[in-house]
Amino acid sequence: MPTPASPDTARIGEPDAWLAQALVRESSEAIVVADPEGIIRVWNGGAERMFGHTAAEAVGHSLDLIIPEKLRERHGKGYRQTAATGRTRYGDTLLGVPATHRDGHRLSIEFTVALLRDDSGRLVGISAIMREVTERRNTEKALRMRLTELERRLPETSPA
Repeated sequence: MPTPASPDTARIGEPDAWLAQALVRESSEAIVVADPEGIIRVWNGGAERMFGHTAAEAVGHSLDLIIPEKLRERHGKGYRQTAATGRTRYGDTLLGVPATHRDGHRLSIEFTVALLRDDSGRLVGISAIMREVTERRNTEKALRMRLTELERRLPETSPA
């Protein structure tokens, strides 16, 4: 087992490098890190399972790999703004968006983002921890449609 970092190289409460790497590698959630230009630098096993691309296929490529074509322009604009300003309004928000699997089918995902900075405070990347929620979203949509139908019928069946 690796030795703990010395107090002068690690901040209290933060994992050593080996532990951080193990957390990313072993997480069932998809963990993706992109640089300020939107180029994928980290793609864990959870991302491989969720999106169907191996790390070798994803690392070094644009995030457009998983963003539906019709949303790429909007995503790119927001991503560039975040990279330029070093600020995001989504830092503590669970986001729900569509994504694209390698085979082209649509996924519904929820994720959080974190801005990654070097020791001088310069933005060096943006991370996302993602979970696929396609089945749940489809169930919720079906329930909403059924409720709408039942509400539409309600006046027809109510006594006068």
